[in-house]
Amino acid sequence: MQPAQKLTRALRSLITLVEEEASRNPDFAQRLEAIVSDLPSAHAARKPQKAKPSEPETPPPDVLGACEAKGEDEFRFWLRDFDIATLKAIIRSNGFDPGKSSQRWTEPDKFIALIVEQSVARLRRGSSFLPPKGAEPQTPSA
Repeated sequence: MQPAQKLTRALRSLITLVEEEASRNPDFAQRLEAIVSDLPSAHAARKPQKAKPSEPETPPPDVLGACEAKGEDEFRFWLRDFDIATLKAIIRSNGFDPGKSSQRWTEPDKFIALIVEQSVARLRRGSSFLPPKGAEPQTPSA
């Protein structure tokens, strides 16, 4: 048996013995109550948990569609209309910051730069395999 288990078993036996004596001897029970009443309760000993920041009630806007429709410069100005909580929700919902380095940021411009950079990169992903705009797609001849 491990020493921690032995100690736990001994303390439980001691508490059981004290409870039995308190039930038989009212004077002992009063003295025990006076000693125990100064101890904090189990609920008071716990630290209160921090409330998580509430998620925005509305889902974040579709930034990839907006970036594609507006173009990069107008997209930057469009993002300036949002508060920091919404910008963070956009980053979180689209997975733009897997390293979570943006959690410590407080400047909206940093969030906007990250969103624009990641949105443009995602829209360009795979574009090297597409034919240029205006060109007819080539079909393999057999």
